Amino acid sequence: MKNRTKLVLVLSALALSTAAFLARERDKARNRPVYDANLREARITFEDFTATRYLSGSVTSVARAKSGYLLEPNMLELFGDVSFRALKGNGKKQYWEQLYCETATAYFRSNSLAQMITSSSMDHIDLRGFVKLETRDVTLETDSAVYTQGNGILQSSSKTQLSGPGHYVKGEGGFSFDLRKEELNLFGPIRGGGSFEMP
Repeated sequence: MKNRTKLVLVLSALALSTAAFLARERDKARNRPVYDANLREARITFEDFTATRYLSGSVTSVARAKSGYLLEPNMLELFGDVSFRALKGNGKKQYWEQLYCETATAYFRSNSLAQMITSSSMDHIDLRGFVKLETRDVTLETDSAVYTQGNGILQSSSKTQLSGPGHYVKGEGGFSFDLRKEELNLFGPIRGGGSFEMP
């Protein structure tokens, strides 16, 4: 009888410890965060974001914002005083082209965050809130715009204001600006006047 009692006690202790172990593992599984790559939540967060591109040891472009978030699988969101500066022209005719806005979302051609960081190219950028482009003596302002990397075109369907020395024009239907060729199309109705010449 003593052996039976010991066997029952050992089996009871084993059953109790197994039940406790399973309950603990079940609680761990319930409290474990579930990550879904399709969710748009920040994987990496930046304060005082700055990205700089160099060519032959010289700065050719700079992007800045108060904060930035990398999101799976292919997005970079920038918030607060967003600015992009790019060096244009060559030799003595170099100048800085500058673009400002409140928020920007860049979309990359990638399937994962790792691919986006290491080797993907940008597809387009959505710019929102007080979008302002300064190139040479011309200033272009609108509420929102999209820049497409592939063709180098900045475009908007929002009301647009173009200003500079000797001209001030408003385009009610937006604009399309080829930044590579420096060709601007304002869509009407158009109000204002002056002479227009890109230096």
